[in-house]
Amino acid sequence: MENLLSKLESDINAYFLRVFNVSTPGTDLLFRSEGSEIMWGRSGNDTFVGLKPGDDHFAQPQMDIILGDADFMAALEGSQLHWGDRFVLGDWKQPYYTSSKGLDFGLKQFATILDFNPWQDVIQLHGAPEDYHLVKSPAGAAIFWKQGTVPDLVAVLPGTHHLNLEGNYFQYEGYTPPPEPVQGRIQQLGTADFDILTSSTTDPFGNLYVAGVISSSFGKDNAGSNDVLVSKYDSDGNQQWVQQFGTPYSDLATSIVADNKGNFYVAGISKGDFGGANQGEGNYDVWVGKYDSDGNQQWVQQFGTELIDASFSMKVDDDGSVYLTGFTIEQQQEGLFFQPNVFADDAWVTKYDSNGNQLWFQQFGSSAFDEAYAVTVSNDGSVYSTGWTLGDLGGKNAGQYDVWIAKNDNNSGQLEWTKQFGTKNFEFPKGIDTDSQGNVYMTGWTLGNLGGKNAGSNDAWIAKYDSDGNRLWIKQFGTCGDDASSSMKVDSNGNIFLVGYTDKNLEGSNAGSNDAWIAKYDSDGKRLWIQQFGTSKSDAATSITLDNFGNVYVTGITKGSLGAINAGSVDSWIAKLDSESGTLQDFSGA
Repeated sequence: MENLLSKLESDINAYFLRVFNVSTPGTDLLFRSEGSEIMWGRSGNDTFVGLKPGDDHFAQPQMDIILGDADFMAALEGSQLHWGDRFVLGDWKQPYYTSSKGLDFGLKQFATILDFNPWQDVIQLHGAPEDYHLVKSPAGAAIFWKQGTVPDLVAVLPGTHHLNLEGNYFQYEGYTPPPEPVQGRIQQLGTADFDILTSSTTDPFGNLYVAGVISSSFGKDNAGSNDVLVSKYDSDGNQQWVQQFGTPYSDLATSIVADNKGNFYVAGISKGDFGGANQGEGNYDVWVGKYDSDGNQQWVQQFGTELIDASFSMKVDDDGSVYLTGFTIEQQQEGLFFQPNVFADDAWVTKYDSNGNQLWFQQFGSSAFDEAYAVTVSNDGSVYSTGWTLGDLGGKNAGQYDVWIAKNDNNSGQLEWTKQFGTKNFEFPKGIDTDSQGNVYMTGWTLGNLGGKNAGSNDAWIAKYDSDGNRLWIKQFGTCGDDASSSMKVDSNGNIFLVGYTDKNLEGSNAGSNDAWIAKYDSDGKRLWIQQFGTSKSDAATSITLDNFGNVYVTGITKGSLGAINAGSVDSWIAKLDSESGTLQDFSGA
């Protein structure tokens, strides 16, 4: 009997891990991959993009469970906060979770939003209120699309009562695209599905490479679910080539870097056999590949465990060695997935040579949850990484999510030191880089008074450390709303460039929802300039990179028409700015 129960327990855990689609604990855009899923947002003001018609074969049931604020990690360690989430169940082109095939009333494809809070959350729908019918019961509410042959179930909201289709917690996208483009100098690209650029880099010749994820066909036919997207542009915005590749399962690129010879490297995560056999029976593995300047693959490697492994950052040094960081989820003791202390995750850093041989792998963590999100290498070869912890990783935990910074030896990977800092609230790091003097810079966001008095909600922060882990300064800035920094780069003169988003007036008037911003600071933390722009919809900057000719390139996402008419769901954009003045340059490719 014990063996039977143990086998059942193992099967349940394997199922939950396989169907979980997990975001970071910060503010994220979370999109479904394939099959029925549990979309778990953890913490942050997250956006969940649901199932569009044509995303999957409706012969199989597609029933997604969405957890917005169910931060089990924070709950297990103390307490959790409630956030304002957006559940995207339609865009201006179409309603989601609907089908013209069959008369099943939508019972084969719908979303269940377990923790919808009408006081804080928003459900985005296609069309207008008269296109829907709200069914109420003691168990909650259900949303039906009523413009089909029969009513079609879109979403179930358990435990939610007293809703009205005219309520401001329902936002309708209408039937036409957003207004004309706001910034003609910005290049916007997209399909009817979601298209997200996550990372960017430049080569020594001034070319720009971008990478991300696409759920439709852009470079070639979609391989089956979410595919990797990589594209090359010249400095004027003319596309040189585009590559789309993947497995029949979910694949995405999370980082891209170029070496000094014109090659570039891409890393990401995959549920399939991307560069080798998947180690987790359908869970995410990490992959990394090398490509020449024409996009031809030189090699690709895939690694992982039986559970979930992820990487979100990569760096290449002057010798062509590649460094990645991420996290791995491990089972610590017997029990079910949601029970305390059964699962935890550790951070890791690894090094590959230019031929794809792994030289070392260093895993570290506390007895609680620890994850890594950014890595960099200094001129002397020191490897620095950063992430968050719910435990005591490099000091005593200050309250909940703390930031850590670690230094590893380049030759052996041995951990040299780890520092930890935070407030009694939430802190998350999103970027790390070094200057020519060996100083280390970090950026992220905080709910506390980390580098000054909190302005009202999430604030962005930037910090400087020396090579021994001594903090030199930390600055915090924001509005009364939601402000975060998502990526950073340091130039050869020690200037710091940051990007992020704000839903208020960080610098200028907010255009309507989240706006993107780009800022430049000197090595002492003094702001030199800042630019804010956006549409009436949601916009955010996702990555930043610099070239050798004084240009700054920024990628981002938009639900509006920022540089072109929105193609349907979430589009990506690329902007070019002058590094001295912050002036927007023409990158339209026209």
